[in-house]
Amino acid sequence: MKKINWIKGASLLFALGLFTSNAMAQDLRKTFDTKRFAKAVNTGENHTLLILDSSWGDAKPEIGDEIAAYDSQGNMVSSVVYVGEHTGLALWGDDEYTKEKEGLAKAEKFNLKLWKKSKNELVSLEVSTFERGDDTYNKDEISIVSEINAQEVLAQELELFQNVPNPVAVQTEINFYLPQKNDVYLGLYNNLGQEVMLLANKNFNAGSHKVEMIASNLEAGIYYYNLVSGDQKLTKQMTVVK
Repeated sequence: MKKINWIKGASLLFALGLFTSNAMAQDLRKTFDTKRFAKAVNTGENHTLLILDSSWGDAKPEIGDEIAAYDSQGNMVSSVVYVGEHTGLALWGDDEYTKEKEGLAKAEKFNLKLWKKSKNELVSLEVSTFERGDDTYNKDEISIVSEINAQEVLAQELELFQNVPNPVAVQTEINFYLPQKNDVYLGLYNNLGQEVMLLANKNFNAGSHKVEMIASNLEAGIYYYNLVSGDQKLTKQMTVVK
């Protein structure tokens, strides 16, 4: 069902003429190959956000820059690479069948960030004008941006992303962003606060990192993964199913 929903969304974007037929498959692959941001959890329900390429003005990204959408609590709900065309993002909604918040709730506002690859800068974006829709999430709706502006350069801080896929049956990956080289501890805990798996405990260079986790030996249930770097600690929740 999740794949079908995404294909329908992508087909709609192509039907609107956002990509040329000759470059369609290649552009799709490039669009999803993010480096700074992790892939968002596909929850099977989304709101389509289209940023017209003419909407950028002086803030137009360079090819290879990345755009991400976040919910009001700072959870990333979509990410794409700018490939020099109109940009379409699937803003994923929250999965009501899991206890963790993986996406946008109904009518929740989303915000956008731009990562400038050549400068390694993170910039907040503000939509000045919508041709259609607005900046709130509604399942199966479409918002079209006709004017967007870069606002301020943001400090890049330690960031822990939701594991993908979630829920987890066999294997998942956990992504995090480290603003500077540092020692990192990443552990998985059960509901009793007991460590059940050590995922990483070493020094990492600054940048984005991915840690794979095998869940075959875990019982079904709710787990928490903690990321510790220096005096900072971030926690997210995952669901293991059998």
